[in-house]
Amino acid sequence: MFICNFRIDKKKFLKIFSITLAILAIAIFVISILKIFNSTKEVSSNTVTTISSNNFTSFLKDAHENISSYVGKRFSISGYVYRMPDFTENEFVIARTMIINSNQNANAVIVGILANSNDVKNFKNNAWVSCVGTIKKGTYKGDMPVLVVDKITKIEVPEDDFVYLP
Repeated sequence: MFICNFRIDKKKFLKIFSITLAILAIAIFVISILKIFNSTKEVSSNTVTTISSNNFTSFLKDAHENISSYVGKRFSISGYVYRMPDFTENEFVIARTMIINSNQNANAVIVGILANSNDVKNFKNNAWVSCVGTIKKGTYKGDMPVLVVDKITKIEVPEDDFVYLP
């Protein structure tokens, strides 16, 4: 039978144990903070706000009036492809027809957001599309928001294809 005697200095043991616990606690805290910041960046950069027929015109108005607050944000928006003669081959407007009721007469105008996509060449004028992209500050006869499209897909004409002046 073997008997071993260990002698432990309690002060040294407690000091080493306390330092080890403190280092472990600091490491866990730092890792937690880094994960929180990284997940916040991922969520904010991947969050996509959907623009519907109900908020289409208010979105356009606010985006034009407050471009800087929209820059870098991602949106999903649908409408038809509308091109102006002076657009480049990648430029188009994601358009909707807006009905303006003035007393007894109903007038209609085309409204939309300027967009840029390499894939728009595959779509004819008036084709209905759904686009997802990021807003940047661009110019077309003045400063305006431009949706840089990441994804563009053909859709059927929606039931609520018109929008209305709020």
